[in-house]
Amino acid sequence: MQQLRRRSGWAALALCLVAVPAMAHNEGDHDDADTEGFIDCARPPEDALKALPEPLAQWASLECLPIGHKLVQGEQWLWRYPGSWTTRAEVPAFAPEASRQQAIAKYYTALRVERLPDDGVAAMHDRLSKESSMYRFYFEAQPAQAYRVAARNNLGHEFEIFVPVETDAKLWSFPCVPACRPEYAFMMERR
Repeated sequence: MQQLRRRSGWAALALCLVAVPAMAHNEGDHDDADTEGFIDCARPPEDALKALPEPLAQWASLECLPIGHKLVQGEQWLWRYPGSWTTRAEVPAFAPEASRQQAIAKYYTALRVERLPDDGVAAMHDRLSKESSMYRFYFEAQPAQAYRVAARNNLGHEFEIFVPVETDAKLWSFPCVPACRPEYAFMMERR
């Protein structure tokens, strides 16, 4: 029994010796955060996107976390996946399949929004009808209006987000990273 106590004592001492240096580390002194896979959101990299273009800025907010950027719902909008009120809908900068392979922070360097002309809406409708069963379920007919968001992250990976307009108060988001998989689609509803 005494031998067990000695071993427990040594184990506790070893744990303390390992824990003390870890607790003494001050994150504020960590100047090389982005080289370890994290970014400092208070002092983002120079090429990091700082603001969203219109009309995306109406629907979305740019959230910065140490792991990088995410597009999340805007103040006046609710984003949700169909059939779920609990899973948070978001479009992270690591969304492109090629970006997931690299263990560094991913952030947006560019987002461009264009309202699609009639032939662009038709091309989007054709593509999403083929690639996304979620799109086919909600859009049997071609929508009258749609937007295309062209996104690029710090790795140079690009992807698209198609935003068909169902009504002024209800839009959809179909990220194509590069495939427009149905599980990526979500609704955007005005509050």
